[in-house]
Amino acid sequence: MATSSGSASTTNFYMRLACVSMACLASVTSQAAVELRSQVIRPGVTVISGAGGNVVVWSGVDGVVLIDSGLAESSAMLVETVARIAPGRLRFVLNTHGHPDHTGGNEAFASAGATVIGHESLREHAGRDPATAVAGAQGTAAPVASRPTLTTTDTLALHLNGDRLDAVHVADAHTGADIVVRWNEADVVALGDIYWSGQYPYIDVESGGSLAGTVAAIEAALARSNTRTVVVPGHGPVSNRAELAAYRDMLVAVGRRVREAVEQGTGLEDLLASRPTADFDARFDRPGNLVTRDEFVRSVYRDLASKRPGR
Repeated sequence: MATSSGSASTTNFYMRLACVSMACLASVTSQAAVELRSQVIRPGVTVISGAGGNVVVWSGVDGVVLIDSGLAESSAMLVETVARIAPGRLRFVLNTHGHPDHTGGNEAFASAGATVIGHESLREHAGRDPATAVAGAQGTAAPVASRPTLTTTDTLALHLNGDRLDAVHVADAHTGADIVVRWNEADVVALGDIYWSGQYPYIDVESGGSLAGTVAAIEAALARSNTRTVVVPGHGPVSNRAELAAYRDMLVAVGRRVREAVEQGTGLEDLLASRPTADFDARFDRPGNLVTRDEFVRSVYRDLASKRPGR
């Protein structure tokens, strides 16, 4: 069961995310037009940043597929940008999880003709883990029009544009409803908020997330990756296998320290004062990051403390 302080922390985090993301949008606004930042990572595969979470646009002769849809507040700009980058028929929007910085544009793209794909819980439980009390999950219920009409609890594949896209559900990672997306021929993997490139992550324990599940999902991605693989995070710059492995190592090391503190009965404030992330801060705690080191440690502490024997 989530605590009230945990719920408040999660809600405040996503409110700040919306403000920061909209500030980024304002910073790239010109007098003539509004453009989001885009980066071609493979032929037909482009990453758009600045609309909330990273958005991947996959285009080709069979049409256009989006991975995530940004914040609702940025959806009009994103629709215009996608149409300019990939003018073909809009086919699908596939959500990596249910948070509003990754699903906010669903309604706009569905209105433009896209079929929204996601984990079953995004439709039946508005993105919340079904085992979690409604009061403990972040955000409010997603509008019905923005929820997936094609759902999965396991895996599905799209055979389009000369490639195969595999969408695989991974349990209890950033949330309880995460999906990892992989293009086989292009050798690209999109991890959503399982991976925050160059910064500490936020593990949404109240929505079914866990440190162990996050590490397991990353291990699986590493096992199928090589030096050529392009790794797209939910937030931060486009990355690679070596950087993802270093991120995994950080999660394991900090998780071990937090677990030891929990087992010794150390309180959260004392743990924060001990700086369990100190040797990683130069790499992952940079000015302007969405998640502070203390927010990261708090989310890991809530996860591991909830699993302590006797709780």
